[in-house]
Amino acid sequence: MQYSLKSKSARAFFSIVNQKYPTLPFSIRGFEDLTGAKVGVKECVDHDLLMPYQVLTEKVGEYVAQFKGTIVVQPKSTAILCGGRDLANADGFKTENSIKDEELTALLAQPLWKEEKAKKAKK
Repeated sequence: MQYSLKSKSARAFFSIVNQKYPTLPFSIRGFEDLTGAKVGVKECVDHDLLMPYQVLTEKVGEYVAQFKGTIVVQPKSTAILCGGRDLANADGFKTENSIKDEELTALLAQPLWKEEKAKKAKK
């Protein structure tokens, strides 16, 4: 997307964003000119130059778990490059809450990735 920003502060803000955070999320608190950054964010979001990072909330009584990481999806396999812990191993996660719904517990016990069977070599 290409758009000529009208205000000087928006152009300065967008330039800094492209230099420091080309593809990563950022906090507006990291900018020296906070007022100019707020004006710049508003104009950039209005013209689809930036995408806002949505705050996730859950409904009352719903279970939500969020994990972030870098995952590579290949034609025959999926690999977790980084992101902390193995999601299948729940030993590292401690909580005071527990899931009492048997159907949901059974769903969480299933493997995360679909394992393919090894193909036999042709002779």
